[in-house]
Amino acid sequence: MLTRSEIFSYAKKATRGAGFSWGMAEEAATATVALFVSGHDGFAALVPILQNADGKSHPLSITDTPICGLTFGTYLADSGKVSEVTDVVGLQIMQALCGSVTKGTSSFPHDAPQLIKDFAQRTYVPDSEESRLRGAG
Repeated sequence: MLTRSEIFSYAKKATRGAGFSWGMAEEAATATVALFVSGHDGFAALVPILQNADGKSHPLSITDTPICGLTFGTYLADSGKVSEVTDVVGLQIMQALCGSVTKGTSSFPHDAPQLIKDFAQRTYVPDSEESRLRGAG
């Protein structure tokens, strides 16, 4: 079973690997953990956001259709606004950022989905003979 810090780490790296800034990656990771704590599948909410942003030069637009839940949720949380918008990729991420997720029983996964791992892998530096000689694992 993954711990909160492992979920946070996977979500943060995967979000960064999809092209978001480190700050947005932290927001996504926090929301993903909050979803698991409230009994929802945080990775399932994060995956469509990553897929929607993948390959875009700047995945931070709230004008996209459908709207990115991470970007929109962060905007709403930062501005203190509330919205009834339902056409959002990753609606649960938006709700977690805005504090409107219904609470249930915590449910942590045994492992991260492969797609999350694939996005996280993009943040790793490729191994080389030089890095191994310097003690990298």
